[in-house]
Amino acid sequence: MSIPRGLSLLALALFASCDSKVTSTLDADAQRRVATLTDCFPNLYEYTDSLLEIAGTWRLGSSTALPDPTGLTFSVNAEGGGTRVDVTYVKDGTTISMAIRFYSPAGAQQTLTITGFSTLNLTIQEAANDLRNLFGSDDKFMVGDYTISGNGISGSDSLTAIIGGSTNQNELEEVRTTAASSTISGGPPAVDSATITDSGPPACSFTFTIPSLLTDETPTQEYPIGTVTISVTGPDATVTGTITFDGSATAVIDIADVPGTFAFNVDTRTVTFVP
Repeated sequence: MSIPRGLSLLALALFASCDSKVTSTLDADAQRRVATLTDCFPNLYEYTDSLLEIAGTWRLGSSTALPDPTGLTFSVNAEGGGTRVDVTYVKDGTTISMAIRFYSPAGAQQTLTITGFSTLNLTIQEAANDLRNLFGSDDKFMVGDYTISGNGISGSDSLTAIIGGSTNQNELEEVRTTAASSTISGGPPAVDSATITDSGPPACSFTFTIPSLLTDETPTQEYPIGTVTISVTGPDATVTGTITFDGSATAVIDIADVPGTFAFNVDTRTVTFVP
């Protein structure tokens, strides 16, 4: 499956968990943390989803080409350092603008021949082909620097995709949240957090860190593999935790200072509290 299904449902999972009967058994501090999720996620998760829908088009091992989300446009352009793909995704009054650049294993930006393709997925696939022809099966990478604006939502961070695989088959090995492409020195930029902010009311922010999310291990992979660290801040509390994906339909949500965990079925969107 694409990245959005895993991480946007992460947000849905947290929001759904707020309505669980478990809230009635929590102390006042824990209830404030759960209330923060209730207050903040209805607006924030949608925009996290939109961002990660773009990254979902980067998959390389799918047996069929992936369509672009409705509202997404892109163009291939040249700049001083090499090729840049500019993406604009408008959804529900919010615009995500992303500049994608392509790099050698050592971090040198590349000039590629990737014009004339009808979708972003096909364009990224051709970029991976060009990188493979230049550098073989060594891990190359691409960085998408993005900004989010409009409708009271803002953010400015980067996603990095590591491209590897055999000589005849490209593979999107993992996706990370990272520092910007301007920080590159000798290899991929360092893992860093990403934040999306809602000006409110209420004023909220959602920060997530992806050190390594595997989405393209096999052509038929449906669910991601990896652990995402999260933090949600609202007017009354900050909530931290993790979401762990193991390649199955069930993710495990662990919220700090809330007893037990939550098992989330990403197909049925149901949450089960595990004491």
